[in-house]
Amino acid sequence: METNLGKVYPANERGLTETSALKCYSTFNFEKHQEMQNNPFAELFLFNDNFIPGGKLTFYLAKADAIQLFLPIIGGLDIVAKGDEYAIKTGQIQVLLMEKGEVLEISNPYPTEAINYLQIGLQTEAFFFKQKEPFYFNLEQHQNQLIEIIASYKLPFKLSAGLFTEHEATNYKLQNKQSKLFIFVISGDFEIEGKTIHTRDGLALENIENAEIKAVSENALIIILELTP
Repeated sequence: METNLGKVYPANERGLTETSALKCYSTFNFEKHQEMQNNPFAELFLFNDNFIPGGKLTFYLAKADAIQLFLPIIGGLDIVAKGDEYAIKTGQIQVLLMEKGEVLEISNPYPTEAINYLQIGLQTEAFFFKQKEPFYFNLEQHQNQLIEIIASYKLPFKLSAGLFTEHEATNYKLQNKQSKLFIFVISGDFEIEGKTIHTRDGLALENIENAEIKAVSENALIIILELTP
């Protein structure tokens, strides 16, 4: 199989949308940030790195039917969706199914401390997933290995993550030859398929069966989204 060299999405080239209640760094085109090189990757159209100051509240309007993932990095966040309330903490990922036109209320429950979370969106026409409970994980207990956090035949993706010390390496094997990979470095630096990827960089890979991953710094944290056909 011919290897695709992959596309890097550098952290310093992300779009920035900022209000008094939200600072949003967007890997893909979002709001007024529209660049040809930042078009969606397959069904993955949203990968936002969000910061909300203490005690602030913001809103998100869905512009398409989509699966939304919320992953706290610093602190936790509260979400109100269709009248349901979700309190998400670090070590958890919340998956929500959103319909076009739906509005989320997202707030920082801490009065003085800022929070940081990832918001990930994949377009979908399938609404079979009904789980309201978050997915739990503990990377410190499984250091230097990738752990599978979300994998369901009802969802068009698999999500894995890992926390690595310097020089530790692993190999990610795709579950389907037609799958595509999007990799995001939360902290630290990695060498992935011959490319050096830094903190908050993204990497899109396709036409591969395995991805070789090596940490080149301490406390290197990575998440891997496999988009399944």
